[in-house]
Amino acid sequence: MLRKIFKDYRPVPWKIVEKETIDEIIFRTEDQRNRLILELMARGGMRIGEVLKLTPSDIDGVRISIQAPKSGRQTEVAFVPQKLAQRLADYIRQKGREPKERIFSISYPAARMVAMKFTGRFSAQVK
Repeated sequence: MLRKIFKDYRPVPWKIVEKETIDEIIFRTEDQRNRLILELMARGGMRIGEVLKLTPSDIDGVRISIQAPKSGRQTEVAFVPQKLAQRLADYIRQKGREPKERIFSISYPAARMVAMKFTGRFSAQVK
């Protein structure tokens, strides 16, 4: 009985996706919004929830301030490549987002579906 209660827990190792695979997924994405979301996650190391909470006032060139991150801190900083920062600034300008308005106006489940759709479609083509 005690063996079942205090069972040795061994976590399942995460499957690590290679950089080339991630790059191909991003480059095959045609929708500008979806591509930016995927790139911010891959190149900036951001979680999907952090990307969805971004506002134009959080962006300062290649420096992105993450408000209320999952780590419990008040803010964190992520850095992105210059080209990505420029495309993000162009997207914000094109959509006419206000400084305190969310950049990506989609829900968390919808954004997860975007990420799963592209990674699922790509892995099916690779097999």
